[in-house]
Amino acid sequence: MNLFEFEGKQLFRDAGIPVPQSCLAPSSEALPDLPFPFVLKAQTMTGGRGKAGGIKVCQNEADFHQYAPAILGMTIKGHPVHGLLAEEMVAPERELYLSITLQGVKAPTLIASAMGGMEIERVAAEHPQELLRLELDPFLGLKAYQRRALARKLEVADDAKFAAFLERLQKIFFEKDALLVEINPLGVIGGELVAMDAKVVLDDHARFRHEPLFAALEETRASLGYHTPQGDGTTITYVPLDGEIGLISDGAGTGMLALDLVTQAGGRVASFCELGGTTPAEVMYKAMEYTCRGQARLKSILVVLIGGFNRMDDMANGITRYLADHPTRVPIFTRMCGTMEEEGFRIMDEAGLFTCRGLTEAVEKAVDAAKEGQ
Repeated sequence: MNLFEFEGKQLFRDAGIPVPQSCLAPSSEALPDLPFPFVLKAQTMTGGRGKAGGIKVCQNEADFHQYAPAILGMTIKGHPVHGLLAEEMVAPERELYLSITLQGVKAPTLIASAMGGMEIERVAAEHPQELLRLELDPFLGLKAYQRRALARKLEVADDAKFAAFLERLQKIFFEKDALLVEINPLGVIGGELVAMDAKVVLDDHARFRHEPLFAALEETRASLGYHTPQGDGTTITYVPLDGEIGLISDGAGTGMLALDLVTQAGGRVASFCELGGTTPAEVMYKAMEYTCRGQARLKSILVVLIGGFNRMDDMANGITRYLADHPTRVPIFTRMCGTMEEEGFRIMDEAGLFTCRGLTEAVEKAVDAAKEGQ
């Protein structure tokens, strides 16, 4: 479950992590209970709000009545705005980046940078020396020497306060069964660390351990007109990202390898869709549906398949059936090898779709097509 910013900040607040004073605006007409000036922030399930005009400074009541209805009516990267967070204006002396994630890594990993406020993918690409990655022991958490190394990297002066902050962030991550807890930027304000933003993803599979929390989140969301997507009965894992290439793989390992190759080739993945190792035609059909819907920036689709127990003819049937029902101009590049691959190739060839046996070739084709479509 992806959380809205205000939901993530409530988790932070409950754990003792400082956040700016804020409240949800009751409507686009009613003023929030917060003194001017304040920042008005779109609550939606995507990033890039500032660039899209979803974050505005309200100096007075006239500003609020001008900006609030406009922001509430926005759709950002295919995601409608479902609420407005009014937040006090703060002026950090420095902005840092801090996160703990289990997405795309083999163990819980803390990622930190002194270059907060930037997209972490951009920092990794342009300033890799500014990123620090530390694997966390799931039982012991961050070790003392790791904390000291992190404090030196970020040039944090008060080690005791920093240690307490990290302990609280780890507590949220492990106790809430999170897949991602991200603060960008983490502001340094008067010697205090303040979470100026919050991105939190909870593991749906751990819902049975946190039923009251999930129920409370869904109740609040319903009041905003947002309903948490429910499972579709498949083994699919779908993660929306911020690129131009839709990536589908039959397994997580192959998918992560393909994602790395796409990045190395100069491409950016728009979404990561992993089938969970089960690949009947119906699951592939659903994966295509997830990947194609609401993706205005999608320039190409890369499908990476290896057949052991899975059959390539089933894969091909799922893809071609989806395209028969939902024609698209977005080019599709598929790598197939394994069980029933010859039949899979035949089905794809008859549909006029590019198919190959080499992963590198498929990646290069998808990246080139995405660049041409920009």
